[in-house]
Amino acid sequence: MAGTLAVGDIIYGRGYELHISAKGIALTSNGVVGPDSDRQFAGYDEIESVQAGTGGRGLVIFFAGERLPWTIPGVLPREAEWAQGIIDRAARRARMRGTAEFSGRRTVSEVAQLLDQWLLTPAADPSMIADFILLQATLNGATDVHLRPEDGGAAVRFRIDGQLVEAGRIPGDMSLRVAARIKALAGMRTYQRNCAQTGRLLAPVEGREVDVRVTTLPTTHGEKLTARIFDPLAALVDLNSLGMEPAALDEYRRAIGRPNGCVLLTGPAGSGKTTTMYSSLRWIVGRTSRRSICTVEEPVELELAGIDQTDVNRDAGLDFAAGLRIVLRQDPQVIMVGEIRDPETAEIAVRAGLTGHLVFSTVHAASTAGVFARLMEMGLEPYLVASSVTAVMAQRLVRRVCEDCATDYQPPEHELREAGLSSADVTGWQFRHGGGCPQCGDSGYRGRTGVFELLPVTADLRAAVMDRRPVQEIEALAAAGRPRLWQAGLKKVQEGVTTLPEVMSALGGPEG
Repeated sequence: MAGTLAVGDIIYGRGYELHISAKGIALTSNGVVGPDSDRQFAGYDEIESVQAGTGGRGLVIFFAGERLPWTIPGVLPREAEWAQGIIDRAARRARMRGTAEFSGRRTVSEVAQLLDQWLLTPAADPSMIADFILLQATLNGATDVHLRPEDGGAAVRFRIDGQLVEAGRIPGDMSLRVAARIKALAGMRTYQRNCAQTGRLLAPVEGREVDVRVTTLPTTHGEKLTARIFDPLAALVDLNSLGMEPAALDEYRRAIGRPNGCVLLTGPAGSGKTTTMYSSLRWIVGRTSRRSICTVEEPVELELAGIDQTDVNRDAGLDFAAGLRIVLRQDPQVIMVGEIRDPETAEIAVRAGLTGHLVFSTVHAASTAGVFARLMEMGLEPYLVASSVTAVMAQRLVRRVCEDCATDYQPPEHELREAGLSSADVTGWQFRHGGGCPQCGDSGYRGRTGVFELLPVTADLRAAVMDRRPVQEIEALAAAGRPRLWQAGLKKVQEGVTTLPEVMSALGGPEG
């Protein structure tokens, strides 16, 4: 009740106030909730109809079931008309959310069909369409939603398993109204379409709230809207389920079980580095609750229990370096820095790793060996890099073969040649691919798994870094007796988890 009264609009009657908020409506007497407060709050799914009172003054709200109607005398006709309209629309949306279309996941093709059906009806509601798009994007495991302006409307596209797939089209003015609804929910200026904006909203999805970060950008065809979805259920991945091979997983656990040092991850954007760091922090928390853990992120993608997380705020002067300096005064033992991208952050992070802290971060480099070169390019002394970094891990994400339509197959010779393989090399391999089905949107893939290359820092490697040896020599040390990223990808093909074309696409071939 308190949350409902805290925000929203108020309609004043004689002796009563009607509070209208996003969560429902509340009736108070002179602003005070009465003793029967549970009867004086109603969710929109309980409301049957709203009518103006007798004589054109007042408002009456009727409910489904046995609850008596609320009569609010003294409401001016114009205010009663406004309240009636907004409550009716909210109640209609609430009833719609209880229909079959809003219960459970729909395939991408079904989403497109339902959008077409709704858009043909005169009463098509942009608010419902916006809610439906965000709901189905989340249930389909999409990380992003794109409303891309085109001639005559906008295309709705979901990024699922790293691929953009079309989920329908919204014509004409309706596309502008749907975008405006999402912008309004995200606290953005709906009337401005000629400048970039950012916002944030919480979308209800099957009893939980999903964090959605919204950005808009003017293009030659109109305003493009992109919504990035941070679903707690999708982000909560156990360390054992990331896709590491057992031997690499054991080594990685040893590295993150140390009390100090820097564990650095590398890989392109969207390769799952943040998920790996979150899983690592959760593993540490699961082992002991006695370690103080702090993060500096841009943005915080998932709130983790038992961890103090900080969002970068450049407008307030809080970048990675400034945040890291402050965090180090907060008595942390484990620190996660979203990214090392400048010399100042790099030096603070590696010195923290030297002074008794366990530091997780990411560095953009072409390979595990390239991370050392990148840090030294930032101006760090070789002894700092060699002494502080305890492990480097490169990773990529590959799509998994859809289990609902998976079949055995033998890849053609040209496919093997492109991967640097011969028929003799793949004897005994369990090749599988997906034939396409409604569950995977006819792509043959559903879900993703990680491909990892772990490089623990040995004495030989540390000496090579100290001597500023060329990257090629460090690469040779990294490759000595250890599976590289390409071999890790082929192992997943061998086990039927993914396909050769997918590994080629993600890793770029044997030399990738």
